[in-house]
Amino acid sequence: MWTRLVEIVRGVKDPALRALVARFVKDETFVAGFQRAPAARGNHHAYLGGLLEHTLSLLELALVVLPRYPQLNADLVLCGILLHDVGKVRELAFETNIEYTTEGQLVGHIAQGVIWVHEKVREIEQEFGKPFPRETLNLVDHLILAHHGKYEFGSPKLPAIPEAVLVHHLDNLDAKVHMMLSEIANDPDRASDWTQYNRALETRVYKRSAPLRESPPSA
Repeated sequence: MWTRLVEIVRGVKDPALRALVARFVKDETFVAGFQRAPAARGNHHAYLGGLLEHTLSLLELALVVLPRYPQLNADLVLCGILLHDVGKVRELAFETNIEYTTEGQLVGHIAQGVIWVHEKVREIEQEFGKPFPRETLNLVDHLILAHHGKYEFGSPKLPAIPEAVLVHHLDNLDAKVHMMLSEIANDPDRASDWTQYNRALETRVYKRSAPLRESPPSA
């Protein structure tokens, strides 16, 4: 999964975004944590390697969707997807079981992601001796700050650029589909057509939608 993720983000062409991506993917400490981290304490991809799996899924989805919207900044979308949840590497402890770190409890992964991006930007500025483009940094910050989509979902900002709308909805799509599939796979009552009620999804999940048990009538 990591090899495929790097293959995709190597497609980022914008020099500033490419330098930012490189700072993360070449950081051995970050990579080790990112490859092992869960994507959440519960709900979706809540297991070792879940963050990498979830992020790669979003990148693959973006490659499918972006050609439909050629007006979008594809480099910004790919960079934003890579970085949207990096703060979870610091938010979650996962050596023995999945728990929140003190930093995670006090700051949270969204703010931590922005802080981490700014740390990498300072490294880039020190290495190249010139300022990182402020507008580019603002846009990356916005993608991270807006990726939960709504204030009630813990998003500090609402999506204000089309790229942020895309990142938010791909993130939500992958999370919700994964949650439903997990509910189906792990439901203890194999005889029931429905799972137990899931508070996060606010529904029970019907387990018999695919594959359909009866073929549709021929034309």
